[in-house]
Amino acid sequence: METVITRDTDIIREYLSALDARERGSSPFAKFAAVTKLARLQRQLNSLAIDSTEDDIAELRREIDERINRSAGRRFLATRWGGRSFALATLIVGQQFVLLLALLATLLFIQLAPVSKRWNPVLPFEQPGFLYVFIFLFFFTLPVLALLLVLGGRYFRAWKLTAPATVLILLLSMVLTFLTIRHREDANPVRHQTSLELFASRERDVTVAGYRQWADGEWLLRDPQFQHDYEAYLRDGPGRWFTSRLDSDTDDAWKPRNDDSDAIRLMSSYLDSGQDQNGFRDWLRYYFDRHRIYSEDRIDQEVSAITSLANQRYLGIWQMEPFLKERDQRLYRAYLGSIERAMKGWGSVWFGVLSLAFIAGYLISVISGSGIKVSSGAGGSGAAVPLSADSRAVSPSASPGSRYWFPERAEINSPPFFDAPFKVLSTVHRAFLRRVVFVSVLAFLLLALIYVFQISGSGANPASQVDLMRSAVLMRGHGDASEKPVPPVRATTSSTSYVTVGRAAPGATNTRPDSERRSREAVTQQVTDLQQQFDENDYLNSRRFKEQYRALAAQKSEIGSLKNQTAQLQQSTTGLPEQLSDLGSRTSAAEAHAGQVSTEVAAARQTADQLNTKLKDVETRASRAADQVGRVESQVSTLATRTEALDRELETRARQIEARTEELGERTQGLKDISEKTQRIAFNAILQELTTSIDELDRRVATSFYRFMSKGDARRDADALSQRIASLTAELRELNTEQAAQWISQLDQLTARIQDITGRMK
Repeated sequence: METVITRDTDIIREYLSALDARERGSSPFAKFAAVTKLARLQRQLNSLAIDSTEDDIAELRREIDERINRSAGRRFLATRWGGRSFALATLIVGQQFVLLLALLATLLFIQLAPVSKRWNPVLPFEQPGFLYVFIFLFFFTLPVLALLLVLGGRYFRAWKLTAPATVLILLLSMVLTFLTIRHREDANPVRHQTSLELFASRERDVTVAGYRQWADGEWLLRDPQFQHDYEAYLRDGPGRWFTSRLDSDTDDAWKPRNDDSDAIRLMSSYLDSGQDQNGFRDWLRYYFDRHRIYSEDRIDQEVSAITSLANQRYLGIWQMEPFLKERDQRLYRAYLGSIERAMKGWGSVWFGVLSLAFIAGYLISVISGSGIKVSSGAGGSGAAVPLSADSRAVSPSASPGSRYWFPERAEINSPPFFDAPFKVLSTVHRAFLRRVVFVSVLAFLLLALIYVFQISGSGANPASQVDLMRSAVLMRGHGDASEKPVPPVRATTSSTSYVTVGRAAPGATNTRPDSERRSREAVTQQVTDLQQQFDENDYLNSRRFKEQYRALAAQKSEIGSLKNQTAQLQQSTTGLPEQLSDLGSRTSAAEAHAGQVSTEVAAARQTADQLNTKLKDVETRASRAADQVGRVESQVSTLATRTEALDRELETRARQIEARTEELGERTQGLKDISEKTQRIAFNAILQELTTSIDELDRRVATSFYRFMSKGDARRDADALSQRIASLTAELRELNTEQAAQWISQLDQLTARIQDITGRMK
């Protein structure tokens, strides 16, 4: 029988060939395992002695070095911390990539899928099924990636181990997904009545359709600017009665309850107790006068018509609609917050259990490898053989290397003479296992700590499923817990321009960078605030002027009445001297008659005494009238002095008002210039976007590939562009300015291009 003597280096070269075959495969995990094992084998050969010549060993080391130094990436993976960093990044980035795909699928659904009629318009349009899939991938992805990393590309070859492990991970991930959404899906406001429907039917005893019909008949209540101003008045004023009793800074406070602290019941109590009836009427009067909606003589009539008893049930619903919308948003945020806390809490526990499982699996493999080996020969199965005391010389009956196992053992066909090479290769495999298990456990613990830190803080609940997914993908929070939901409509000018915050219109695109958009919005908001401040100051000044004018008119009327009374008193006192002279003549006649008729002396004297008494009474009355005339003259002089002072004050204030008017005119001109510049920037951006779209349409029509495709999409695009240009032209014609005429001419040129392109469509 022929005896074949195999050197240790021959076995190692067959091992290198097996690693080369792994590298040529498509699995990145197999390539990573091959490079890592090559680096470990290089260090083992430098520290151990094997049975071969020095030249052969040097040649073997050169072959290993040549494989490691083929590229910079392989050299990086061959380092101690390079391989660990790559493995850690593979696990974390791989999990984040899978979750990012689920997030992108959700975003595509939001943008492309039509909104269901039963969906609450206050809530963001999202499909709960995407959230369930995301939660399942959250639990399933990382352990599967760790299993692939540990197996090093042998996932399908080791199906006896990977099949039960994968099924177990799949089942546990499904169980954890169920535990995450259990008893929480009932709190999803999408599955229940909206707050508006609940409040209208339960508290106001009306239907939503009836309320909508009534609201459509009130043009002022449909105005977005009026709604925005009322919401600001409600939240900063009487609405604090409601928010202080609800503790509305937390989302959980808006959940349904069985006591008087329920949000719906508090809203009904707010209306039934009349907390804001007079205040709302006063605010309506101020709003009508402030914005000159009605004349002054019609304001009270219109306020009474809106706040009449016939409208109280529907008007109460409209007054509470801002809080009803916020309740839907808060309930949705509370639901998503509970889902997030449950998902990350169970995820932390799951990753901790996986850490223990991987550590236990590694310890079991080490213990079994040092004491008992399942000998497989060339096929990988066999009987258990105890370790011998000597690692090099074994008995002839034993197979050298039978107690050392590694995945590439089945691909080595050279018969061994000593077990030293198998011992080295087994050590290399255990070192690889130790590294990947350590990295996997580190990834599990790192993610568990991050999620525990996130749910233990006081961050705000996510406002949508997209925010929840982003918190898991980007590992970030949601801001302050006291943050309130953004109202659906925000006014950006004082009268006619509004920005809708929500889902974009179908087909609309935003080609500008976010920074430019934010800066433009900031400038627009500052201009709006300045304009509102100037308008408010102008209104207050005009209101004060009117009040002062009314006060002066009342004072003038009072002065006129005092002058009339003084004239009457003067007329009544002009006849007193004539009466006194008449009385004197009568007295002298009486004395002459008394001298002639002595018999009538006593009677004459008595008459004279009576006349004297009357004369004294008349003198007293005359003195009193003179005193009254003096007092009247003093009052007239005082009133004249006050009138002169008021005239001087009116002149001073008139000059001040003229100065302020000139200053406001200069500021208004500056604001007008800024507004015109903003309009030019906006129109140039719109014109650039339309030109780009028309160029793209022209390029599509001109390509040869267009002949083999359907022309309906191109025609629809051309019609959509024509409609947009027509609507924009109609709005510019209403401006009736020279700049608008120039813009209209440019739009007409674009329309001609579209007609030319449409004509070339055959």
